[in-house]
Amino acid sequence: MHKTLLILLSLQLAACQLFQPPMNEEDAVIEHIPDDVNLAQLHHLMKANRERMKPGKLSHKPVISQLFPGEQADIEIELDAGKPYTFFANCTEDCHDLDLALTRSDNLSQPLAADTSGGSKAPVLHYTPTVSGKYRASVIMASCTAAQCYYSLQTFTTSADNAPLR
Repeated sequence: MHKTLLILLSLQLAACQLFQPPMNEEDAVIEHIPDDVNLAQLHHLMKANRERMKPGKLSHKPVISQLFPGEQADIEIELDAGKPYTFFANCTEDCHDLDLALTRSDNLSQPLAADTSGGSKAPVLHYTPTVSGKYRASVIMASCTAAQCYYSLQTFTTSADNAPLR
């Protein structure tokens, strides 16, 4: 009897979660600021990027992860021809230099856009692909004083009329 009741209750809770109305972008970021200091820093930086990009919108799920000094993360993304994209990478205060580059997945040796200026904790790329397909955003932790540093990557799209300020 107790097992049956528990199963029915679990199914009802699962059904409630499955049939929630979709969240819009603003609801998705109504915030629970993380307790971890590093994640809280990224949270605030990412929120500032969203504000900077209005009326643009996130085109891909944001990435938050950690890298060792000198390590690189490659994130494959689909981009549509003719759409302007803006990529924001951010890192925490232990990071002293974060780099960002974009290549086509079928030609990794030819960078299409890069911000590797040195000393930047927040590289930004603007790119409008001429060909739809798979691309690779590479985040490089060039300098970090901690064993690992947190970083984030956000990808936004805007209409050509509403391109963000640099």
